[in-house]
Parts: sequence; structure tokens; C-alpha cells
Amino acid sequence: MKPGDVFKWIKFPEPQFGQEIKTRWFIYLGHTSTPFEQPILAHICTTTTSVNDFKTGGKRASHKCFIFEKGKYPFDQECVLDYAEDPYAYKKADLESNRNIEFMGKLNDQTMRVIYEGIYFSRSYSRKIKMDIRESLQQIGIKDLRK
Repeated sequence: MKPGDVFKWIKFPEPQFGQEIKTRWFIYLGHTSTPFEQPILAHICTTTTSVNDFKTGGKRASHKCFIFEKGKYPFDQECVLDYAEDPYAYKKADLESNRNIEFMGKLNDQTMRVIYEGIYFSRSYSRKIKMDIRESLQQIGIKDLRK
């Protein structure tokens, strides 16, 4: 897996707010950047199809977010990445060997730049995770990102 990969995780084992276990879509943002850190942890974020929550009058209208329009990105529905949501961290090797994970496509470099900008200003991502994501993006050729 590489930064920008979009995948769906069938029967994602961590339902939010007591919801049923269901399929969730994720974006692979990057991984731990220090070679001494073992195991290597992957930083992933999920999306939501509750787009109306982010529009004027919605319960998350004040949240900074990125809206993925259907047809322009590898998602099968319009969905939102909420920068106020905490990212998930999983062992990279476990993700890559998980049979319930299906690769769906890749986000382009410009989209990943915009996503990184949102992460950079987010209070939900630790400084360490931001640095890991920045380093991972640089490793795939996305340069000149805020530090």
C-alpha cells in the first residue's frame, strides 16, 4: 500500500458509536517514518457518506473537510473526509495481508496535497502523525509540503 490508495474494508472491526459492523472506505495516508519503529504503522482515514452533515445547517457544518464527488474519485458514492476525525493506525503488514481489504483506486498527487493541507491544520492529528504522512508523501514524489 502507498499513500493515496483508496480501499474498502469489508466488516471493519471498529464500528463508530456502537453502530453495526459494516464495510467502510479508507484512504492510506502514510506510515511511520522511522526505520527503528517496529512494527511499521499505517495511518489511514475513513470517509462518510453523510454529506449533508457538512453543509450549511448540518451538525458538522463547522468542520473542515474534503468532499469527494462521485465520478471524480475512486469512491462509489459522494463522501467526505472529516479532518476532525481521528485517523486510525494499524500494522502495515496486517493491512496488506487482510483478505477483507479490497483496493479500489488511487488519489492523484494534487488531491493528496490538498488532503495533506487539511491534515496539517487539523487538531485531530498529532505532530508525529503529520510528520509521518509528510515523509510518506515525499517518498512517493510529492514535495514542498508544509513542515
